Amino acid sequence: MKYKFPSGFIWGTATSAHQIEGGNENNWTEWEQDGHIKDGSVSGRAANSYELHAEDIKLVKELNNNAYRFSIEWSRIEPQRGRWDKVELRHYQKIIEECRRNDIEPFVTLYHWTQPLWFAEMGGWLNKQSPLIFRNYVEQVVKFLGSGVTFWCTINEPMVYAYNSYWLGKWPPQGKSFFKFNQVINNLAQAHRLAYFILHEKNSRCQVGAAKNNQFFEPYLDTWLNRTAVNFIRRYWNHSWLKKIKDTSDYLAVNYYFHNLLYVSLRGYVLMNENKIISDLGWEVYPEGIGAVLKELRGYQLPIYVLENGLADASDEKRADFIRAHLRSVRQAIAEGADVRGYFHWSLMDNFEWADGFEPKFGLYQVDFKTFKRTPRPSAAAYAEICKNNGL
Repeated sequence: MKYKFPSGFIWGTATSAHQIEGGNENNWTEWEQDGHIKDGSVSGRAANSYELHAEDIKLVKELNNNAYRFSIEWSRIEPQRGRWDKVELRHYQKIIEECRRNDIEPFVTLYHWTQPLWFAEMGGWLNKQSPLIFRNYVEQVVKFLGSGVTFWCTINEPMVYAYNSYWLGKWPPQGKSFFKFNQVINNLAQAHRLAYFILHEKNSRCQVGAAKNNQFFEPYLDTWLNRTAVNFIRRYWNHSWLKKIKDTSDYLAVNYYFHNLLYVSLRGYVLMNENKIISDLGWEVYPEGIGAVLKELRGYQLPIYVLENGLADASDEKRADFIRAHLRSVRQAIAEGADVRGYFHWSLMDNFEWADGFEPKFGLYQVDFKTFKRTPRPSAAAYAEICKNNGL
């Protein structure tokens, strides 16, 4: 076996609550009703994982995974400000217990983009009190669930969330302001720090991080302007938020999807990606990038987990090769000093892919959204074999 991974390496798959559970009532649920979703759908029952969570954990086991990343839906836990739903807390406790019974380590995300309606009506992450409000939510969650969870992920992809929601205006609440974008990422960093302290107060042995979408940036031309501009963009996107939380992180979490080959002029920039192999969403497949992104993080001197990496591929023609190529790049990064301790494929199953609706198929398991039947794609067997052998 050419690419053997370190002993104890964590192999997992990832999901998020709103994308698979069904039956949620949050700011995204409300926003979906107004025709904002590309394929005209609404999340509705999604993949019905709220009811089928035990079956889904069996799928994780079938993949020879020893970890499962999922998120808690804040709007279920705190449907009204200060009112805590113990029935819903017990639901997530059952998921954690089911993971433990199957020798699967739960990696629990506390915020994966959706908000209770009351929080959104208060201004969401623009509200000065938002970090404290989030801290109170985290406190209730860890009181109830903390004994069963070692790995917490406070916030998923803060830059992606803030960029799409407050700068580009593509996602709710459709803001278009750099000032608001900056305010939100600062509040999210503060929320992470407060969550870190309360999580450690309740369980000093837990491991806390935040999932950061890091991208591989390259200059299209070898000129001073291109090199300087791309280096600035790389530092800002990949590192500015991490530097805000590095002293309140036990590990670094990376979500890798994008390679950006940039031509930069004084008038702006153009993406020059060659797109030789692309996903169904038009994203370039560039496995070399994940290794470069991981090696960039060596200076933080923290353990690293890849919490998301995957592609939309309805035909499943590219996914197995995608996984192998990216894992070879991860293993090379480890050989060159990156302390990578785990890899989670996105996603366990097909799901509601935010503003793109149900059309993109990211799952190792195909989902029939009428019957909710899960069917393994051929790539599932390929990934299961890698996980079983701890290498490829």
